[in-house]
Amino acid sequence: MNDEHKMLKGISSDLESALRQSLEEIKLSAETKIRLESVISKSPAVVFFWCAKDDRPVEFVTDNIERFGYSKEDFVTGTLLYDSIIHPDDRDGVKDIISESVNAGIDEFNCEYRIVTESNDIKWVYETTVIHRTTDSTVDHFYGILFDITGRKRAEQSIADHERDISVLYSAVTLASESLDIDDLLAEILMELGDLFKIDAGGVYIIDHDQYKANLRANIGTDDVLASTIHYSQNEDMFKNVTNLPKNTIVSDELIRQGSRFVTKTNLTFYLHSRDKVVGFVLLVLPPGYPLSEKNLQVLEHVGKHIGIAIENAQLFEKTQKAYDELRSLDNLKNEFFANLSHELKTPMISIKGFSELLGDGKFGPLNVEQKKANDAVVRNAERLKDLIDSLLYMCMEKEGKYKYDFVPLPIKRLILNSLEKARVQAGSNNIVFRDEIPENIPVIYGDEERLTTALNNILDNAVKFMLEGEVIVSVQDEADHIHLRIKDNGIGIPKNKVDKVFDSFYQVDGSLTRMYGGTGIGLHVSKRIIDVHNGKIWLKSLEGFGTTVHILLPK
Repeated sequence: MNDEHKMLKGISSDLESALRQSLEEIKLSAETKIRLESVISKSPAVVFFWCAKDDRPVEFVTDNIERFGYSKEDFVTGTLLYDSIIHPDDRDGVKDIISESVNAGIDEFNCEYRIVTESNDIKWVYETTVIHRTTDSTVDHFYGILFDITGRKRAEQSIADHERDISVLYSAVTLASESLDIDDLLAEILMELGDLFKIDAGGVYIIDHDQYKANLRANIGTDDVLASTIHYSQNEDMFKNVTNLPKNTIVSDELIRQGSRFVTKTNLTFYLHSRDKVVGFVLLVLPPGYPLSEKNLQVLEHVGKHIGIAIENAQLFEKTQKAYDELRSLDNLKNEFFANLSHELKTPMISIKGFSELLGDGKFGPLNVEQKKANDAVVRNAERLKDLIDSLLYMCMEKEGKYKYDFVPLPIKRLILNSLEKARVQAGSNNIVFRDEIPENIPVIYGDEERLTTALNNILDNAVKFMLEGEVIVSVQDEADHIHLRIKDNGIGIPKNKVDKVFDSFYQVDGSLTRMYGGTGIGLHVSKRIIDVHNGKIWLKSLEGFGTTVHILLPK
């Protein structure tokens, strides 16, 4: 089209030059005028001479004006004014261009606009016009050349339509691949379709195959045009088999009442397919007489395929999200249950532990050896049960974000020694040796004393629980940015395929009812959570039959 434009400019330039050079000759020589008219009539250009008056009355026009269905006599006799054949929507714009050119004192102007032919067809023309002024600079005539550029304009419109179709398809594919929110997806698609067709109203219906109805999920335009629900017969389950439905877009006319009169509206319906079923359909209401092309309908078919799959994916996501929310609700109920149970257990447990300690201290009289041994077992297990209840309460509060940490400077050596002493008590009569390897100059760390103590107690309790005899060593090493703790035991170890799971909540290496060792499977999980909150790291290495080493890194 650039080449065509250059060609038109070249032709118009040559003709303008000829017009300028021959203007006086045309006035003086009839022979020159006839010769020039003959040349112009064989060219693609139509030449006009207009008088500089309102509506541009025509003084001269070439015979090839007949290509627009008019004769030259229609204009030169005054039956038609040139402005009367300019399309009404373009008329004021052309007048403005002429007025601006005259007022600016320029010699010529160019413009493109539409004219209405004698048979009421619309043609696009390119006009290049010379402004003639008298010696006192008064404009008296316009000498214009017109070219029919309808073919170029149609080609441009075709390209624009094609680009718009591609844009709609691209938007549909992009939305289908990116969005899992059905409402957002459908709203965006309707906006794209509304821009493509200039619709009066439009809606997307999602089919409920169980209830035999189609529900309006998204809509734009006039609210009362589309039904909110469309029911269909169970016996004629029209959406059950995709092979029974039309593949192409359905175009239908419907007579509706608007006020006191009836008008015809055009309905455009296309189905939303997903693999072997129909998930819905789109209904668009177009203005009466709206022009539809075959390409428009093909675009809708492609859009239907992509959006159908996207809707099914979004529906699956909704179901998954609903199931997830239900699981979260159950998880919250579980947490509430554990929290309430822990509170209920903690009160009597404190009483049991307190009175047992009083018995052990001889506050109610001396105990013989066997009684002392039995009472020590009660105190030891009451302490263990108290730690379990505290861990359950901590887990519940932590999950709900209600636990308040108290971070202060802490001497790590004191924490370790206190935990080792408690582990010795828990070990009871088992033949377990506890050792510490802690340098004197270990720097303090910043943390929650109660929770870090819980983490160490859980790890040591885990070591003791799986040993009848052996050795537990806690060592500390000052590293560049961290304090590195190692809790090493020579117990039964952990199978290699289960090492990665030991920090999961309620996980037990041996979860059977007949297992030899006790435990609930929350100790290491709670320890890991506490270390994570302190921006630390915890992991373990174990070899079945030889023991386990737990590593903890805590920032300084």
